[in-house]
Amino acid sequence: MSGKGKYKVSIITPSYNQAAYIEQTIESVQAQDYPDAEHIIVDGGSSDGTVEILRRYGHLIWISEKDRGQADALNKGLALATGDIVGWINSDDYYEKHVFKTVVDYFSDPSTMWIVGNLSYVEGDGARVLPDKSPEVTYERLLRNPDVVRQQPTFFRRSFLDRAGGWDPEFFMVMDFDLWVRLAKLSPPKMVDRNLAYFRLHSNQKSSFGNLRRQTRELRSILEREGAPWGIATGFRLKKEWYALKGYGKLLLASLHLLGIVQHCRSRTRPSG
Repeated sequence: MSGKGKYKVSIITPSYNQAAYIEQTIESVQAQDYPDAEHIIVDGGSSDGTVEILRRYGHLIWISEKDRGQADALNKGLALATGDIVGWINSDDYYEKHVFKTVVDYFSDPSTMWIVGNLSYVEGDGARVLPDKSPEVTYERLLRNPDVVRQQPTFFRRSFLDRAGGWDPEFFMVMDFDLWVRLAKLSPPKMVDRNLAYFRLHSNQKSSFGNLRRQTRELRSILEREGAPWGIATGFRLKKEWYALKGYGKLLLASLHLLGIVQHCRSRTRPSG
């Protein structure tokens, strides 16, 4: 990734003990055909060999030190970023090939503040990939159904991200939802009907069953702040707990969507996208 494009793209990756997957993340950014991009990795002091991997990639901008959580790491990365467009990809997820030019083309429209593309779900070993179309995002839809958030295929205009204040480190589980609510109050995203990224499902990710109750508490605080019914957070938690107990999580949601069943399930808990 060398040369100059119309806009510079900064990709931020918060990381902690994801040595098994982080190289695919790095290489998915490195392999993009866009000439002006930087990849910033903010590692939380990993002890599993992640740092040794980072040292092998000379193009990376990276630090490894303890932090207050993912939101804190993202804000550290944002402070290092020099791009006009910012993407956030976690260290166990990765980008679709050759999508940065498409992303930049959308930002050629000065009214575009952020975009959300489609996302595919991947089993841990990559043996199964399930594509999914991202639901339309508005402020109202976010408050009705927090599960419309698709962070991996989302890109932000840097000035707009700064205007919203970046990520709130008080949120451990739902810093993405909190940011989206604040952004959507200012301007809804442009929806891009193309797969932009892949979300990997595995047993060690933060969205495991053990963190669902904390997630619910954080969601409830945001919904109360925004004047939305608190029962939405409870319903969201119960749905997540059910899928977690069944052992499928978001992979089951994606499978149901592909079968056409998910629309029926969602209709009982919204209107939403």
